[in-house]
Amino acid sequence: MTRKLVVLVTVLCTSFLLSGCSIAGTPEWDHPVKYRLRVSVPRHYDAWVKPVQFEATGERAWWHPIGITTCCWKASGNGNAHLEPMPDYIHITWFSFAEQQSYTRLIHIPDPEALRERMEQPAPVQRNGKAINMPRDTLVLGLAPGGTVVMWIMNWAETAIEVGRYNAVPFDDKKNDYSIWVEDYLKEHGEYLNQHGLQLDRW
Repeated sequence: MTRKLVVLVTVLCTSFLLSGCSIAGTPEWDHPVKYRLRVSVPRHYDAWVKPVQFEATGERAWWHPIGITTCCWKASGNGNAHLEPMPDYIHITWFSFAEQQSYTRLIHIPDPEALRERMEQPAPVQRNGKAINMPRDTLVLGLAPGGTVVMWIMNWAETAIEVGRYNAVPFDDKKNDYSIWVEDYLKEHGEYLNQHGLQLDRW
């Protein structure tokens, strides 16, 4: 009986491997991988994000609009900038409504291909009651109060891996007037800010 069970398990495992599935039976992602960048902020800490600038040294420079970004932290966020080729520089600038402060940060990715390879690695997620292995094809920049920038790779929030953490530089943006947006923001989130503050040590 034991021998028959071993043979049966061996046959099943071999079948899984030949069919392109993992031993756990989770289907592999068989579509072309398209990399993208999105931006997120914590709940209640909305921001206006200026067009994000990208550079792949010696190949291409481009930008992508983002705009008002809301909930949530460590999620896929807003925007859908295509990363082709994978950049080695990303420049992001935003205005924090909660702080009424502008920030900017130039992020250097020293080895874009290593990052791409890491994003290609499949990560299992549950969708529609089924498990599927998907690449972490989304690069997310999380913008937190105090100018903290966290960079994750993910396909969905539950697979997020932190791959970078940076401090942005505050500056006085005299070219833009955000007062009307700040007024609307405080009507919705002012009470929360009064109770909880910026929670700078949370991010």
